[in-house]
Amino acid sequence: MQTMNPRPALTSFRALAFHGENRGEADGSPWTLELQQDIQLGLAVPAVQAAGLQASVKIKLSARAASEKGGEEVANFLGEYEAKFLYAPDVVEATVTPLIEQDDYQYLLVAQAFPLAMTHFRRELQALGFDARSLPLGLP
Repeated sequence: MQTMNPRPALTSFRALAFHGENRGEADGSPWTLELQQDIQLGLAVPAVQAAGLQASVKIKLSARAASEKGGEEVANFLGEYEAKFLYAPDVVEATVTPLIEQDDYQYLLVAQAFPLAMTHFRRELQALGFDARSLPLGLP
């Protein structure tokens, strides 16, 4: 893969929210897991020229699990995450805007944030008693 310039630096990653419920009975039966993801990418142009451009990746992960025995109880999990990237001060909007629309450039940004989000999401599912080893750490 070719080098993408200008390449911003990942400066912050935050877990914005997590909510989970696993009220199902721990009966040892296998559970099916459905994962959905919503990834949004944006570019922020500062009002102050001295501040650099900022790219933002927001990731929303939701999972629903149900017992294969067909019980009524299901487990639901929702996590929201945000990664912020800063460009060098000399990078201008006219340079970045066409790049942000390219799939390869979007992948460059999302691929840095997604494993961080998924690691936290899997850890929280595990804390609620759910085996989340089947969830991917990288982009599917």
